[in-house]
Amino acid sequence: MSDVSASARICERLIRRAVTPKGKNLTDVILKYKRYKGRKKYNLPLLVKLSEKVDEVESRGMQLFYMNPESKSDTLIIYLHGGAYVEEMLPFHWMMLDKITADVDSAFIIPDYPLAPYADFEECYKQLTAFYHKVLQYYPDKKIIMMGDSAGGGLALGLGMYFASIGLPVPDKHILMSPWVDLVMDNPEIEKYIKIDPSLKRPELQVDASYWANGTDLKDYRLSPIYGDVSVLKDVTLLTGTHEFFHPDIVKFNEMLEETGVKTRLIIGEGLCHVYPAFPIPEADEAIKEICRIIKE
Repeated sequence: MSDVSASARICERLIRRAVTPKGKNLTDVILKYKRYKGRKKYNLPLLVKLSEKVDEVESRGMQLFYMNPESKSDTLIIYLHGGAYVEEMLPFHWMMLDKITADVDSAFIIPDYPLAPYADFEECYKQLTAFYHKVLQYYPDKKIIMMGDSAGGGLALGLGMYFASIGLPVPDKHILMSPWVDLVMDNPEIEKYIKIDPSLKRPELQVDASYWANGTDLKDYRLSPIYGDVSVLKDVTLLTGTHEFFHPDIVKFNEMLEETGVKTRLIIGEGLCHVYPAFPIPEADEAIKEICRIIKE
């Protein structure tokens, strides 16, 4: 990690101290309790100061958040947040999006999509497909970019493949940070990365994945896009850190894209953590500049 900034090293140490492994049993108990309590309406974090305005609307029971809604750009960006399919958007998501929207004159829509344990992936696909139909109806001339991080990145890829299967236009670009492309998580290459990953815990993610799948085979491409037809995608950018155990699967996914002739870019953050562009580190600023450049292309 000699070439990693001091800020990144400090950030990783803080993550290690903050993340307490829960294990499978406690994770299951927590999700059962959350389901019992029911999902609450999501509110923007009060302590996060954003330079860009965020507008909120509700459509078919799903909250939608808009940034740069008055943009005259020919590009519309749909952002799907991460959180292992069980967590809401966190402050760092909004801070990262605030930086991107300050540099990019494109409208952003951030759906607060259905999550486990209150729903499963099929309900989520149903709602997001209906939402996508509306997007195509209201913005017929816009180029659509689908962005996401972690679970949201995997969801964005699965949706792109699903849209192709039902005859809908595939998004013009996918820009994905540390996408969760394989819920099976049995790639032998990930073992050495598990030891150095400060935040992701496979036993807990296995429980999250089981609630999200709700009995469906985890190798279904809608859950794990690494098992899908990647050739239907158009233009994919993948960002990954070498201190996350998703890294080998993301590299493998990129190789699959290359083999099928899909335009792809792989940006590797050496010595950096899961979804590193969201952290207050110099490497994140560089990654965001590159993301903005790709959006503007």
